[in-house]
Amino acid sequence: MPAALALTDAERGAVVRRIMGTADPSLAAFPAAVRRVVFSRHARYVQPLIAQHWPESLGERAGRKLRFLTCNLYATAPYTVLFSAPQPPFPVGPARWLGSRLGLSTTSLSRLAGVAVGATAAVLPALTERRILLFAAFIATIDHVYDHCLDGVDPVERGRRMGGLLDGTWTPDATTTHAGAFRLVRALHDEMQAGIDNDDDQRELDRALARLRDYVDAEVKAMTGVPDPSGCCWRMPGVLGTIDGLVFPVWRHAGEQARQWMYDVSLFVQVLDDYLDIVKDRGELRPTPMLTGHWDEATLEAIWSKTLDGIVALAKSSGVTDDNWLAFVRETYRMMALETAEAMGAGTAD
Repeated sequence: MPAALALTDAERGAVVRRIMGTADPSLAAFPAAVRRVVFSRHARYVQPLIAQHWPESLGERAGRKLRFLTCNLYATAPYTVLFSAPQPPFPVGPARWLGSRLGLSTTSLSRLAGVAVGATAAVLPALTERRILLFAAFIATIDHVYDHCLDGVDPVERGRRMGGLLDGTWTPDATTTHAGAFRLVRALHDEMQAGIDNDDDQRELDRALARLRDYVDAEVKAMTGVPDPSGCCWRMPGVLGTIDGLVFPVWRHAGEQARQWMYDVSLFVQVLDDYLDIVKDRGELRPTPMLTGHWDEATLEAIWSKTLDGIVALAKSSGVTDDNWLAFVRETYRMMALETAEAMGAGTAD
């Protein structure tokens, strides 16, 4: 039996806090600035679609959960990674140069970066910001729909419906349970493609959507008992698909090293989720790598350390040499990840 099954929820939470460490509250300025931008863009680009296609969710727990996942988890990633990107947008580059040359403390760097977030949001093309929020909302919504809107539906039929949403061959009618949620998935899908006028952007979007179709197929395999040779119980297509979607709006800035680091972060979040939910998952239709023993507490600790080292390596590869800036990047990531872990432990993200 996995050791985590013998622990209470509180005990598993304590293990997570031990592994992840403690946040430095003096660095709150940068995460707060990212949140302000993301929530304002959510109100501008996503909320009207929700009001049109799934208005009842706005007053329900599902709506609050999706807003949290979209804004506090998924949409923050593209903005945050720009501060360690090899080709950052204009306000970020000068902020990195100025902060490094002045020898500012990590607290001051957080404040400077917070100002730069606002400046970056002011100059980023509206289409880029729109895509960031739409894809973040799309990922959050499709995951919610798969987990909570298909109860009692045969796994193969689940895959048919979800695949049909992605390729336009299935549309819910008025008699379909949770029809609004399904309509929102399709609306977000269609809106993401608006405004693409070059082959490079289309290639990146196609890559992301292909990954998400892999995720749908993998869920069917997991629920129908098809063995996963990797031992990960078909978790990896979702890990990879999430990130290719989030990289799509900022791929010209981020580069492949940033994509690989974000894959690791996505994997960490999945391992963390399976660790925290191991008791609940025991009663679900599909197995998880935590339940099979393929992942354990040591896996969680190893991938967390890899992501901490990875954000520093990413910043270094983009030309950052200042120790305080590198510490600011690492500890800000820790703070934001801890916020996500606490929300997951409290059930906010379920």
